[in-house]
Amino acid sequence: MIDLSIKNKDSVLVIPDGKYVIDQPLRLSGVNNLVIKSESPNGVTITSSMDLPIEDLTCLDKASGLYEYTDPKLIMPTWPDSFKGYAGWPEIYIAGVPLSISRYPNEGFIQADSIIRAGKKPKDKETKHLPAKFLSAQLIQHYDKELPLFLNGYWTYKWADEIIRVDSINPLSGEIELAAPHNYGMGAPSGGLFYAINQPEYVDTENEYYYNPKTGTIRFIHSFSDEEVESIQIAYQDFTLLEIQDCNQIKIENIDFKYHNNLAVNITNSKWVTIDQSEMYGLGRSAVAITEGYNCGVRNSTLKYLGDAGVLLSGGDKNTLTKASHFVENCSISYFSRHVKTYAPAVKLTGVGHIVKGNHISFAPHNAILFSGNDHLIAENVIRKVCLNTSDAGAIYCGRDWTMGGTVIRENTISELGQASHHNNWAIYLDDLASGISVVNNHIEDSPSGILIGGGRHNQISNNTIKNCPLASIVYDARGYDDWFKQHLVDRELSLWPRLNAVPINQAPWSERFPWLQEIHSDDPAIPRGAEIKNNQIISSAPPRIHDKVYEYGQVDNNNENTL
Repeated sequence: MIDLSIKNKDSVLVIPDGKYVIDQPLRLSGVNNLVIKSESPNGVTITSSMDLPIEDLTCLDKASGLYEYTDPKLIMPTWPDSFKGYAGWPEIYIAGVPLSISRYPNEGFIQADSIIRAGKKPKDKETKHLPAKFLSAQLIQHYDKELPLFLNGYWTYKWADEIIRVDSINPLSGEIELAAPHNYGMGAPSGGLFYAINQPEYVDTENEYYYNPKTGTIRFIHSFSDEEVESIQIAYQDFTLLEIQDCNQIKIENIDFKYHNNLAVNITNSKWVTIDQSEMYGLGRSAVAITEGYNCGVRNSTLKYLGDAGVLLSGGDKNTLTKASHFVENCSISYFSRHVKTYAPAVKLTGVGHIVKGNHISFAPHNAILFSGNDHLIAENVIRKVCLNTSDAGAIYCGRDWTMGGTVIRENTISELGQASHHNNWAIYLDDLASGISVVNNHIEDSPSGILIGGGRHNQISNNTIKNCPLASIVYDARGYDDWFKQHLVDRELSLWPRLNAVPINQAPWSERFPWLQEIHSDDPAIPRGAEIKNNQIISSAPPRIHDKVYEYGQVDNNNENTL
C-alpha cells in the first residue's frame, strides 16, 4: 500500500517498484516540498482495475473467441436517458489495448430514413422540449430485443455528439421515439447520424464487447492464440486515483496511472506541482485536471487511450490578466476522446496564461487544443490526424469572444486532418469573432483547409506556411454581416455581449493592452477591424479568401502563392 501521509519539508518518497491496486483515492493535502518517485523508471503503476486470469473466463464459442464473465462488482445503476459519451461502464483491456463497446454498424453510421419530429429546442422557454421521432428501417432490422437500446449520434451537427436511449419503437408504423431531447434537435446538416450500442447481438468482431449493468456481465470476442496474455484488465471503479490539494513544490516522477474508469490526477489550488515522466494509459475519462493555483502541469509524459480530454488547465484571473502559468510540455497525447467525441481535446485551456508547448498530439475525432481566456502560449506542437470524424472543427480552436486577446499560436506543425462531410475542418480556427490572437510561423500541410478567422478584430496572421490544403488556405470573413450571424450582434443578451460586459475594459490592464475593445459599443460591431494578414506562404493550396471589409479596415500584404 502507498502511504502519502508525509508532511516533512524537503522529503523524497521512493515507492518500491510494483503495481498498486487501490479502491479509494490517494490524497496529498497541505504538503510542501515533496518528491514522489519510483525506484526505477516507470517502475510503479497505480491502478484500480481488476486483473482477471484468462482461465476465469467462460468460453462460449472457441471458434469465434467469444468469452463471458460475470461479477457483482461490475453491477452499476441504470444509465441515464441521455449523456455525452460515457456513463462509467466497465472497460476491458487486453495486452494494453482497450476493447470497444459493441455497436451496429461496426463502422460508420445509420442515417434516419425520415424525421417525423425534429425535436428542436423551442424558442419559447415555457414550451416543453420534446425528443425526436424518426423512421429507420435499418435500425429496426438489426434490433429485435427488448429495450433499453441506446443510440450514439451526431443528431444535427458533427460537432455535437450525445448518447440517447430509445423510448419506444412502434411495431406497426416503425416510428422510433427517443427518451430525451437533444439540444439541437435532429436534422440538417448531418441528417441524423447515429449508431446503436451495447447489445449482445452486436458482438460480432474482434475486440468488441457487451456489458449488462444489471447482472455485471461482460461478453467479448478476442483471439488469444497469437499473444502471451495470462490475464485481462477490467477497469470499473469511479473515483480519482490521486488528489492533490493546497500543496506546494510537489513532483510526481516516473509514476504510471493505468486502467481506471475516471480521472487519474486532480490538482487543485496548488503551486509548482509537476507530473514528470509518467504514463497515463487506459482511462475512461481525462488524465489530469488542474484548477486554480500557479505553475502546475505535466511534462515528458505519455497519455494514451483516454475516454475524454487529455489535460484540463484552468486558472488565473481574467479581470487582472494574472497568469496561472499552468503547462503541458513535451508530452505525447494520442487516442484521446474515445468516448466523448467532441470538445474533448488533448489539452483544454480556460483562464489566463497557460503554456502548451512541444507536444505530439494525434488520433482523435475532434479538436487537439481548445482554448478560451487570455495570454496562452500554444507553440512548437506537432499535431496530426485529428478532426477525423467531425465537421466544422479546428485542430486548434477557440470562438465567440471579443475578449480573448493575448494568446499566441506559433511554430506548430499541423497535418493530415480528417475530411469533413460538410463544412471544412481547419488546422487553426478562430471562430465567431474571436479577437486579439496571434497566429504566426505555423506550418500546415496535407489537410483540407488551413486557417479560418470568423470575423474577429485585431487578429494577426503572419509568416505561416500552408501547403497542400486544397479546399482553403486562409479565410478571413466578416460574418457579422451575414444573415445567419447577425442576430448574435443585434441581441445583446447573446454570448458575445455578456462576455464583453463582464470584463473591465475601461480599466488597466485592459484599457492599456486592448484599448480597441472600448470602441465596440460605439462602433459597428460587425466590422473586422485591425486584422493583419502578412507574409504567409501559400503552396499548392486554394488561394486566400479575404473579405473586402478586412482589406478596408486592416492590413493584407505580401501573401505569396506558389505551385510546386
